[in-house]
Amino acid sequence: MKPCVLYFSRTGNTKRMAEAIAAAINAPVFAITSSNPDVVEDFDLLILGTPVEGFRPAKAAADFVEHLPKTRGKKAILFCTCKLWKGNTFKILERELSSKGYDVILSVSKRGIKFDKPADFSDCLSKIKEALKK
Repeated sequence: MKPCVLYFSRTGNTKRMAEAIAAAINAPVFAITSSNPDVVEDFDLLILGTPVEGFRPAKAAADFVEHLPKTRGKKAILFCTCKLWKGNTFKILERELSSKGYDVILSVSKRGIKFDKPADFSDCLSKIKEALKK
């Protein structure tokens, strides 16, 4: 599989998680605010991250997914960062990605990251690496 990591980050927490994922699986990482949705055409696994805002994905992340080109046979992994609870974030993104032809194989979240302290993403990284083996 040829993965890429895309993310939207408001405070830097989702960016840190995206960079940790990309480093762990040796994949390129793109900020969706400076990337065209067509960037995903060269990859068969999309790993998409967003902060949770109002128990939903950030508007920038939802808009990016809405503008993705339709595909067949590609997979997706979702991740989010949140202060308290992920709410409907994954359900909303899974529905939109499914309508675009993606099969969401995993969703992971990280709660309570403090920007001024080191974050431990090892639990999420382990789940992602395991999903990539299948």
